[in-house]
Amino acid sequence: MFYKQHFLKIINKKFYLKNKKIYVSVSSGLDSMVLLDVLIKICNLTICVIHCNFNLRGTDSDKDELFIQEFCLKHKILFKSKNFHLNNFSIQMIARKFRYDWFKYLLNNSYCDYIALGHHLDDSIETFFINLIRGTGIKGLIGINHFKKKIIRPLSFFSKKEIISYAQENNIKWREDNSNYDHKYLRNRIRFFLKPILDYKFYNGFKKSIKYLYYEYVCSKTHIDYIYNSITIEKKKDPFLFKIDIKKLLILYPINTYLFKIFNIYGFSNPKDLKKILNSKSGKKLFSKNYCVIREKTTLVVLE
Repeated sequence: MFYKQHFLKIINKKFYLKNKKIYVSVSSGLDSMVLLDVLIKICNLTICVIHCNFNLRGTDSDKDELFIQEFCLKHKILFKSKNFHLNNFSIQMIARKFRYDWFKYLLNNSYCDYIALGHHLDDSIETFFINLIRGTGIKGLIGINHFKKKIIRPLSFFSKKEIISYAQENNIKWREDNSNYDHKYLRNRIRFFLKPILDYKFYNGFKKSIKYLYYEYVCSKTHIDYIYNSITIEKKKDPFLFKIDIKKLLILYPINTYLFKIFNIYGFSNPKDLKKILNSKSGKKLFSKNYCVIREKTTLVVLE
């Protein structure tokens, strides 16, 4: 049982899950069914299966839910499902938002310690290329986090080939989602393009690149935090106020990058608009959804 031991060894090394309560998000597909099987095999772990039914594939959506429900019944695992009804506008984006909103609700109400998702190494590679094509900075090139805000991805260290091998070795049953082969989705087109070149050397090289990019990202973030503090004159939480020294801000280069990094968290994502404020007279204002930037004589003031 090589793959069973291989998976358990790495997951136990990367995650401390002893005596934890884990909600496992299961779609009925290969990845999530393998994830569920692996976590069942970890001792001293309380598992609950959660499932999002988006009703996008007619009776197949209901068959997916029934498949998981029967599996949980057989293995005496608690099962929770939630139905969503989506319109045809940006289905993937809305489905993702609804899914993560539900996860956030479960975590905030202390139902579990972690929520486990079935993303794997190939997903991370695909995300790298999707972000590269759409345009991104370093953060968009470091793949999918294996651990973030109580969301864990135990399979993120394994390739799709390894997951298939695990499933074959352990007689895992799953259901296929035909939308995974629909080339109208960018991710599927990238997957099809990459399939012939994904081998041992590619995976090893990609893992190294992601590691180095992550270190670059941490260095960049540390520097931005330092700059953020150095330009700050005053900051308060209640009521929110963030006062910035314009003179110190203007000497930063490249200014557009710094403006984006500093103000994006407040909803100001266009550096050109911020530069107009910097070059305007006192009293000029710029609004985002939740914040306002006001140009004063020597400072920029961000108010909620």
